[in-house]
Amino acid sequence: MILSPQSQLLERNISLFEEGKWAFVNPSDAYFLDGLKSSEITVIHQYFDIFAESVRVIPSVTLDSRDIDKSGFEVTQKVGNHTHTFAPFVTTENAFTDVMLFLPKAKTHFQLLLRMAAGMVGEHGRIHVVGENKGGIKSAAKLMQQYGSPQKIDSARHCSLVTVVLEQTHGAFEPDAWVDVNLYEVDDTSWNVASMPGVFSHKELDAGTLLLLQKHSTSMRGNVLDFACGAGVIASYLMLRYPHLTFFLSDVSALALYCSALTLAENELSATIFAADGLHGVSQKVQHIITNPPFHTGIKTDYTITKRFISDAKKQLTSKGTLQMVANRFLPYPGLLAEEFSTVYTKAQTSQFSIYDASL
Repeated sequence: MILSPQSQLLERNISLFEEGKWAFVNPSDAYFLDGLKSSEITVIHQYFDIFAESVRVIPSVTLDSRDIDKSGFEVTQKVGNHTHTFAPFVTTENAFTDVMLFLPKAKTHFQLLLRMAAGMVGEHGRIHVVGENKGGIKSAAKLMQQYGSPQKIDSARHCSLVTVVLEQTHGAFEPDAWVDVNLYEVDDTSWNVASMPGVFSHKELDAGTLLLLQKHSTSMRGNVLDFACGAGVIASYLMLRYPHLTFFLSDVSALALYCSALTLAENELSATIFAADGLHGVSQKVQHIITNPPFHTGIKTDYTITKRFISDAKKQLTSKGTLQMVANRFLPYPGLLAEEFSTVYTKAQTSQFSIYDASL
């Protein structure tokens, strides 16, 4: 139960939380809030792994993409005095005196969270941001200037805590203003993709996914899982090409699942969507998994996610099932795949990416 560096910095400033009505957005671990058990606190999670670890009773969530409209979705669980909500965003207005944001990787994602927090607190409310120094907390303070004069409260553990008092009201967060819909075309198939800041490859078809779509397996049948689906790019393209397949989409990010549902709706498609930490808690068996998986945790390269995913993927597949993935060439995937799958071969390669086909 080791606290993240960000939480260790907040622990030094525990008296900060004794007054006011607090909301936390995207805490970097599930344990810091244990020190605030007696306070009524709302926690907004855009990432399912920390949400599941915090509430400990929801291993995964299954959603029908048609049930997710532009107003989003939320899964809420009370734990003592704390209310945990897994959601892409919240549109509550003036409900809090203070919002604590944990700094995300992407600057545009941070701008979205700042705007959401500004709606949550209203005039004279405070937005606090905690983040790692090498994660961009200095440039974060510049972005906060549009809301007031940011002040550095403390720094320790290679992290900083910055606070801004809102100089005016900003109204509720409007998700529509942050959604971009782009038309992509691959091999005579064109389709719309909805994305938001904080979702992988926002507003562009990344080169790895493009290669995967160009070289995808054409012999799939039955159930197919688009793992780490992002904005639903892969699933929506393949569903248009192969209407006989049944698709499932999974991701850890609520923003990604929200965008996937919008992408499917844009193309008059629908599918079952799973919110999960990797494949943990997902019981659906499939014949095929197709993926452009993440290999980053925070700002570091992390293979443990992929290693765990490969062994979990094997359990999720029916006999003779296949896994097709795209990855940076420098990553040690052929060896990792060979540990779990009987056949592994490299289907295509560019100077940057490899497509691997693995079968049981």
